[in-house]
Amino acid sequence: MSDTDTDAAGFAAAADALLDRIMPFLAGQSAELQGAVIADLVAIWLAGHRVSGDRAEGDRTREELLAQHAQHIGELVALYLDGVDG
Repeated sequence: MSDTDTDAAGFAAAADALLDRIMPFLAGQSAELQGAVIADLVAIWLAGHRVSGDRAEGDRTREELLAQHAQHIGELVALYLDGVDG
């Protein structure tokens, strides 16, 4: 396994562990409330990506991150639904 693979595996394991800690807080809540919490977390994450002295560059960076994030979400949804709907 390369260093990159090891880093990716470690990152994925850390993300999974954090997800396991967060999921119980959302479990049993309405889809609307879950969505509101997740949207707020994403907004906080995006707002933290600033480019000092260049608001326009920061805006572009956040747009790119949001687009990448949406693509990744789509890929994850496809994985979770694989085989579920036929």
